[in-house]
Amino acid sequence: MPDARAREDRWRRILIVAWALIGILILVSVGGFALLKVAPALVPFMLAIVIVYLFRTPVAMLERRGLKRGLAVGICYAAAAVFLIIAGLFIVPPLVSQVGEFVQAFPAYYGRAFTLWQQLQTQFNAIVVPDWANQALLNLQDTISKQALAWSSTIAGRVFSVGSGAVSFLFNGFLAIVVGFWILKDLGAIKREVVLLAGPKRRDEASVISAKVSNVLGGYLRGQAVVSAATAVLVTIGLSIFGVPYALVLGLLAGVLNIIPWFGPLIAEVIAAIAAAFVSPWLALAAVLVIAGSQQLTDIFVTPRVMSEQVDLHPLLVIFSLLAGSALAGFVGMLLAIPVAAIAKGLFVYYFEKWTDSKLTTEEGAFFREKKLDAESGEDNPACGSGSREPSTKDADVEETE
Repeated sequence: MPDARAREDRWRRILIVAWALIGILILVSVGGFALLKVAPALVPFMLAIVIVYLFRTPVAMLERRGLKRGLAVGICYAAAAVFLIIAGLFIVPPLVSQVGEFVQAFPAYYGRAFTLWQQLQTQFNAIVVPDWANQALLNLQDTISKQALAWSSTIAGRVFSVGSGAVSFLFNGFLAIVVGFWILKDLGAIKREVVLLAGPKRRDEASVISAKVSNVLGGYLRGQAVVSAATAVLVTIGLSIFGVPYALVLGLLAGVLNIIPWFGPLIAEVIAAIAAAFVSPWLALAAVLVIAGSQQLTDIFVTPRVMSEQVDLHPLLVIFSLLAGSALAGFVGMLLAIPVAAIAKGLFVYYFEKWTDSKLTTEEGAFFREKKLDAESGEDNPACGSGSREPSTKDADVEETE
């Protein structure tokens, strides 16, 4: 009788676990389906989050100097608009000029390409080849011509969709600015409510996790902006020295594409090589070497240093996290490696010091360095520090000073 009851209890537990797993799978499936359906609506909110992380530090600095938070956000927005306008006055005219030069030079590029093709045809006709090989080449040429016509029709048919996509992008950008304003204005209240949802027992840990994730993501975005800007400057200078056409356009493109690990620099190299190949094959090689060299310089010297300062990771941990992320998840792994490693390191330090009642971080440390609190910049949140102090729900307010 006891054995039968034990077997019954065991099977009951198995069924409970099985039904729980089935329920989780159903919830994940429904949630994923719903997320795919509402994904377009989330675009402005994702852009707004980027805006929030870029502006929260200057907003907090202005607020601590006595300005109301809404006014501080407005001033930061206005300063950003002025900066973009001034930068546009210096960047847009050369961009427009270089694009105009490319449009004017395109017929000449086409003429050179056509002349080169005729020369290749003449040299090919002088070579005696078997009839079957000649027929195969003719078939290949016919296939390529038909495919080119099909692509031309497709591109022409998508002009309207490109225009509508540009309108959608502008609308999402405007909506992101509005959403970002309201998030920045009520950031403290939003964080307090998120921490309170964790309940009294988990409130302290929720405060730590929220602060650490927020600090890391903000630092990562700022660091990535610095790295991309450094790449753009290096590529523009290098291409200008070698006389590659459209150096400014290609440099800005390389800086933007630098956000994409592996594929971004490769795409920039291909585009630069195509632009330079019409001038000289050697210039195309120089363009590729300039972009590859600039990428290596930023990866070796700029990225580890900048990211270590912004996300509080030692340069060796930055390099290791990039390699490990690449090995584990490829492109996505490299993209998420640094913020994930920084969050994991911060949580490890917090729980280690809390459970062992000992201090792991020091100001002279390497992998576990304690950042000095800066009362002016407010870059650090006490909730993210060592375990020597238990955080409270007030830490959600402290993070506003970032």
